[in-house]
Amino acid sequence: MRPHTTAVALLLAGSPPAVADPAEEAGRIAALVRQLGHDEYARREEASQALEAAGEPALSALRKAANSDDDPETRHRAVRIIRVVTGRARAAATKKALEELQGTWSLVTYHADGRLIKGEDARHTFTFAGDKWSIHVGGRLSQGGTVTVIGVGEKLNAIDLRISEGGNTGVTATSIYAVEGDTLKYLNSGEPRAAEFATKPGDGRNYLVFRRAKP
Repeated sequence: MRPHTTAVALLLAGSPPAVADPAEEAGRIAALVRQLGHDEYARREEASQALEAAGEPALSALRKAANSDDDPETRHRAVRIIRVVTGRARAAATKKALEELQGTWSLVTYHADGRLIKGEDARHTFTFAGDKWSIHVGGRLSQGGTVTVIGVGEKLNAIDLRISEGGNTGVTATSIYAVEGDTLKYLNSGEPRAAEFATKPGDGRNYLVFRRAKP
């Protein structure tokens, strides 16, 4: 009997995971949202935990409940779960964005105040290691510090770089950036934060394009 049992186990292990039917999942989520207002505390907690685990697919129903449900407890719990789920999604997006920056990038072009300052320079580098960053020019440290904020957007990301080494120590560089394959676009604008990669005479912006350096 043992060979037969092993074969069954292998077949089960190789089976694809079951995919929830969208209509059934929507119904399950709706039922859980209604359960947020249950008379029993344990059932309310059970629903909250299940909706947190469901994550982003539950947000539409939760937002509707948070805005219009007659029950104050349901509204309160829906708002709290929305914060947990969206916060988790933002944290995951920020982590992924930071991972995309890791490594060393070498300068392709540098524009400031609407004019070209420098062309390609393999010794002008922008390096990210964890949440630490540094800029070296000609083999010497120009600036360095910590990534304090990344705000993920559709076409570009916001980034704040706290400077703790080199020039302008103590200042936070309010900037935007985008990673497009092996190209990094970076623009330091200060406040208000720029919304596009462009610079013109007198705007005080620094726009640099880097290429990912080969190991």
